[in-house]
Amino acid sequence: METGGAKYERLQELLADEATQGLDAGERRELEQLLGQFPEVDPDELALAAAALDLLAAPAEVELPDLLRAKVTRDAKEFFAAHETPVVVKPPARSGRGARWAAAVGWLAAAAGWILVVFLNYPQSSPDAGALRTALMDAAADARPIAWSATEDRAAVGATGDVVWSDRRQQGFMRFSGLAANDPAESQYQLWIFDSERDDAHPVDGGVFDIPAGVDEVVVPIRAALPVGEAKMFAVTIERPGGVVVSKRERIAVLAQVEA
Repeated sequence: METGGAKYERLQELLADEATQGLDAGERRELEQLLGQFPEVDPDELALAAAALDLLAAPAEVELPDLLRAKVTRDAKEFFAAHETPVVVKPPARSGRGARWAAAVGWLAAAAGWILVVFLNYPQSSPDAGALRTALMDAAADARPIAWSATEDRAAVGATGDVVWSDRRQQGFMRFSGLAANDPAESQYQLWIFDSERDDAHPVDGGVFDIPAGVDEVVVPIRAALPVGEAKMFAVTIERPGGVVVSKRERIAVLAQVEA
């Protein structure tokens, strides 16, 4: 594939516009024709990259962790220094976010997934988690919110929220409101992912997490310990500090069933 070719550059331009400012009917038809000529191009990556760019350029209300922002910025500089392939520059009439996007599209398409993966190792429940949850839903067709159902456990009284998971990307986020705050020295919440390709006796560990006091809504990235083939149900249990390898499921707080 000749990435410097005029048709490929036009495809990049249209994908950038679609992700940032939308397309009219004629541009949509043109985009579909070009995608047919370049079947190896994944348009979902561009939507995720657009969200990644917005995070990097975002004002104070969406604050990336300093270490993550510095790493992404450094990698961007190294990418542009090392690659001689021309980047697409938008005409002057197309200014603002669309122009910034097109100039950075090559690096961002590669870096966007990395941002999500690296973010999973950062502290949970931050403004970035909510933004990246939205980015995942925009980018992955199989990432759709599934509402939690609260059990009768005392910690779950009044609990609401949802879980978003993409089998394709092996990434996801949990959102909670009303789930009781926990003392990490006494107990922690633990997510379990039930996989259609595994025995229900051995769900995939989705990571332990805490619910801080005094917070209306908490968004927590999922940290799956093993690859998930096809998620069919999610369960949050209450376990000892640090979590367990096999849960007795004595205290289940919330459940989310994937619709068939």
